[in-house]
Formats: sequence, structure tokens, C-alpha cells
Amino acid sequence: MTFARVKLALAALAFVAWLSWLAVTVWNKGTVQLVSTAQLTAATHLVVATVTTNDAGDAQPTVTVTKVLRAPAGEAVVGPIAVSKLDTAFTPLPVNDTRRIAAGEYLLPLIKTPAGYKIAGLPRSPGFEGADLDQPIVYPWTDDVKVQLRKYGILKE
Repeated sequence: MTFARVKLALAALAFVAWLSWLAVTVWNKGTVQLVSTAQLTAATHLVVATVTTNDAGDAQPTVTVTKVLRAPAGEAVVGPIAVSKLDTAFTPLPVNDTRRIAAGEYLLPLIKTPAGYKIAGLPRSPGFEGADLDQPIVYPWTDDVKVQLRKYGILKE
């Protein structure tokens, strides 16, 4: 009978551990801006840029690049650049009770176009041609985003 009690105790311990993990996950839900690995894959240029806004609170289409994390060889991105659809961009989670981008530093996954740059959408994959998002996603340059980029090997500092 002791073997049955040991199995019951192990099953109860596993059940409590699983419930604890679920509780921690629910507690932390919605607190970390998760960076899309698919969007990082689609991006040819990955930069940190300072975004400014106009009087109405809309993002200006011209941003100032402060750090280049990834770019093709010979295509360094410097200074102010034009980014299309930046005024319609959102963050994955609300920042200061809004998902619209405000003035500040953001991680921008970009694709070079003839007219400048656009925010990367989803990449092509088998059976899916890829997509440009009507409301592109950008990420506030926070410690949580930096930790994710270090995990992916993109940010070395």
C-alpha cells in the first residue's frame, strides 16, 4: 500500500506545481511586450529609433535612428529616415493606457522600400504569402524587450 501512497503524493505534488505555474502565468499576463519572432525574421533592418509626435499626438513619419541592431552589409541606417504608416503603428500592449505610439524610443523592425522604409509584417512561409499589417506593430525600447533580444542573440550588450 505504500507504493500507492507515494504515487498519490507525487501526483498531488505535480498537480499543485501545475496550478502554481498557471497562477504565476495569469498574474504576469499583459505585463511584458512580447516581440514577434516572425516579424523579426521578416525585417531586413532592425533599429532603435526616436519617434516624435505632432500636436495631435500622431507619430511623425521621420524618425531618428539611435542604434542599428541588424542591417545588410553596406546598408547602414543612419540619421533621420522616413518610415511609412508609422502614424498607424501600435504597441502589442498598452503603454500609459494606450496602444498608439507616443514620443520616445522604439524598436522598429523595418524593410527597405524605394520610398524609404516600412515596418515589417509577417514573413512568407509555405502556403502563406506573407502580410503587411494595416496597423503595424512596434515595440517600446524597454528592459523587457532588451532581454528578449539578448535571448535571440540580436542584442549583444
